[in-house]
Amino acid sequence: MVDDFEVEMIYDNRTYERNQFSFSLNGKEYKGDYLEGKIHWLNPDPKQDLDDEQLMWVESEVHRLLNENNDEDAVEEFNEFEVTPMFNEQVHEAHQFKLLIDGEEYKGLMRHGKLEWFHPKPRRKINSAKVEKIEKQVQKKMKDHLDDTN
Repeated sequence: MVDDFEVEMIYDNRTYERNQFSFSLNGKEYKGDYLEGKIHWLNPDPKQDLDDEQLMWVESEVHRLLNENNDEDAVEEFNEFEVTPMFNEQVHEAHQFKLLIDGEEYKGLMRHGKLEWFHPKPRRKINSAKVEKIEKQVQKKMKDHLDDTN
């Protein structure tokens, strides 16, 4: 059982921003960085103490716990989400969206089911794993919005 699981953001608002996590397992403390969906173990590396099956279980548990934390944060970021139709009733219909991420406003366009970000692009300020989750939520919110308006 993974005990005392903690996550903190390090290098906040920088291009190398990442989550750093720690937990104890059987009385031994482990730490690692989580960047772009991958675990980078710090010393001690659990590969030294665990067999392959145990290591796979630990890593899947870390992914699950990190995703729970990130999903809660991502949901909060969409308190302000606006959609504006563009080129209404024309062949090239599109929808512009605007949202706040960590207090900063980002805008984009949804055209033919694909997201296109305006400047500034969130990938320049937010790590890719978080942006992917945000984009999935934007896709869902846009789909819900379009279903409601049609």
